[in-house]
Formats: sequence, C-alpha cells, structure tokens
Amino acid sequence: MNEHVIAALVSRRRDMAGQIDTLQGQLQQLHADMASLDSVIQQIDPEYRLDTIRPRYRRAPAAPELASIGRAVLDTLRRAGTPLSAKEVAGKVMEARGLNLADPKLRRQMNKRVDMALRYQRTNGMVCEAEKDGAVGWALEDREAA
Repeated sequence: MNEHVIAALVSRRRDMAGQIDTLQGQLQQLHADMASLDSVIQQIDPEYRLDTIRPRYRRAPAAPELASIGRAVLDTLRRAGTPLSAKEVAGKVMEARGLNLADPKLRRQMNKRVDMALRYQRTNGMVCEAEKDGAVGWALEDREAA
C-alpha cells in the first residue's frame, strides 16, 4: 500500500514542479514586459514617477458558481413565460435554491450575481430586455425570429 501512496505523492509533486516552472517562466516574461512598458513611459515622460502606479488586482469569478446561476436564470425565465425584473428573477432563483429571502445581504449578493448573469446571457443572445410594467424586464430571446 505504501508504494501506491508514494507513487501518487511523487506524481502530484511532479505535476506541481511542472506548474511552478511554467508559472516562473510566465512571471519572468511579465517582468520583462513591464520593464519594456516602464522604458516607454520614461521615454515619453522622463519625469513620470513609476512608483506611483499602483497594481490593479482582479478577482477571478467562481466559474462553476456563475455558470449554475446562468442556468438557473434561464430556467426561471423559461418557466415564467413573461418578462421579469432582475430582482424578481433573483427572488425566484433564491426560492428555488431554498435560500433565505429575508437575509438582506444574501439578497443583495444574489441580485448582483443574477444581474451579471443576465447581462452575460444578453451578450450571448439568450435573453433580451423587455418592458415590464413600464420598467426594464428580462425575457428569453425569441429564437424563431432570429
């Protein structure tokens, strides 16, 4: 049994070492690219202080979570048959998942995620904005008309 455990651990370590080498290569390339950008900035404006440029950090979306929200949004609109507001969609998604509708923080978070999913689905041509009681609502894109 120890041989199997050791073999699995060695294999995992081998994979990690390969990832580290790849990432170190990418890091070196990024440093070289940034040095080139710094050089161009200094050529254009020799007085510019590069140390004042703060890094921009981007949070990676949780892809599986966003995908499941997108599916839930499309399913909700499919079942509704009529345009729904983003908040209504979020409420129905929360209800279907058994989440606490009375929790304002969770409600805001779900509203943001559903809004993001709706906008993403709009760019994919899956949903469109539709009037709902004089306001913006969302409906499935009519596939036969397209």
